[in-house]
Amino acid sequence: MVDIDPLRDYYAILGVAVDATQDDIRHAYRRLAKSSHPDSGSGDLELLRRAREAHAVLGNDVTRDAYDQMRAARGIGTAPLVIDATQSRTDLPLVEGEQMLYVTLDLVPRPDLLESRRDLNLALVIDRSTSMRSARIENVKAAALDLVNSLTPDDRLAVIVFSDRAEVVVPSTPVSDRGRIRSAILSIVPEGGTEIYQGLAAGIAQVRPHTRKDAISHVLLLTDGRTYGDEGLALAAAARVQADGIGISAFGIGEDWHDTFLDDLARQGGGSSHYIDAPSKVKTALQAQVKQLGALLVLRARARIRTAPGVRLTGAYRASPTMEFLSNTSDRDSLVLPLGSLTADAGMVLALEFAVALSDAGTHRVARVTIEGDSMGADKPVSLWHDIWVTLSEDVREAEVPPRLLNILGRLSIFRLQEQAWRALEVGMMEQATQALHAAATRLFDLGYQELGQAAMLEVGRISQGADPSDRGRKQLRYGTRALNVAPSSLVDSGTLKAWR
Repeated sequence: MVDIDPLRDYYAILGVAVDATQDDIRHAYRRLAKSSHPDSGSGDLELLRRAREAHAVLGNDVTRDAYDQMRAARGIGTAPLVIDATQSRTDLPLVEGEQMLYVTLDLVPRPDLLESRRDLNLALVIDRSTSMRSARIENVKAAALDLVNSLTPDDRLAVIVFSDRAEVVVPSTPVSDRGRIRSAILSIVPEGGTEIYQGLAAGIAQVRPHTRKDAISHVLLLTDGRTYGDEGLALAAAARVQADGIGISAFGIGEDWHDTFLDDLARQGGGSSHYIDAPSKVKTALQAQVKQLGALLVLRARARIRTAPGVRLTGAYRASPTMEFLSNTSDRDSLVLPLGSLTADAGMVLALEFAVALSDAGTHRVARVTIEGDSMGADKPVSLWHDIWVTLSEDVREAEVPPRLLNILGRLSIFRLQEQAWRALEVGMMEQATQALHAAATRLFDLGYQELGQAAMLEVGRISQGADPSDRGRKQLRYGTRALNVAPSSLVDSGTLKAWR
């Protein structure tokens, strides 16, 4: 008899639409089984197991119909995404004290939504201060021109430049008169200082009148310097606009901008922050961001975590598409964590760490995780939940931790180490900082990330000699470790969970 789990999206696992034919399902399964099999050279046993489970249900009309009915009864089939969970263990031994449990939650978009593209209502806010002269401003202008070419006539675009004052060079307009927009961009000339709030406020003002439920409204801020005296105003403005359906993303060019401020600005605005280490990379970074905006699926997503008595949440991270620390140890039995936005082409992965202190044999619910947010183009908000269960007994065999979970925890451990180093430096703990960076470098080298590993070792040398870390090294490590790919199989060993701690 086939076991059916209505909370698991078998269609998403196979990468087929809900109306896929049996031939579609069979071909998708064969393709996935071939690529994930160990004989392929890059096999993923966990993915292979899930593919087999999905095919066992969907590959038979009777079990598929039962599965569809079970999901419809729960209202799952109408949601834009599903939750797919993986636990380090489902069975725990009866012992005194706390035991660690690691869980990853994949927030997987429905396959039939992958090709949808939302209309865009954008404001491009460009720093034109004196420091943007030469290659920087020319590359930004080229990236802006490329952006204009990539937008559709149904999209809207405003262009604002700022130094110590802001100027709207292109008021918000449908992208049809491309010639006028291009001429305005080419006329930008660097001058003055840097006051980000002026440009940000002008960008918001251009976007706000044209917000729609079925369109993405977003401000794209490009700067290479530090703003002076108006950080609080900018952060407050970013926090307010989310309620209006407007997002903010920030791009820092070079090394002189303030990374913590731009991170906070993007976080408050529900967007993302980016480090551009060379002017020639502006075009690629901007295009990637705009592509993601067109695929936005859920806005203002959040995770509501409610733990059972005897269970503590001891760590929460967003592990993909970029890494971010969400929460550390919490003694509260309910916690809400902001996740940002989810895209149809990438989804999101959360990594949670629980300390479990349960003393009774049997099956227990550890926590309920509810994912909430505003669905694009729909009046009904998103609300999906997943329960995490464990079974306690005296006779428990040690089970292998799923390789993919180990891979995720492995790369998160590197991100954690470099973040710990910067926090240690802030309070003058130089030895702890160098130890954390050295450990991060070792793991980066082991995984083949030579450039990042060398950057970490250069900062170890600087700090060991009593110097401050370089702006370039700090940004390279912070943003580089956020974007690490899923770790390869060389990291899959029993020591990874210890590294996560």
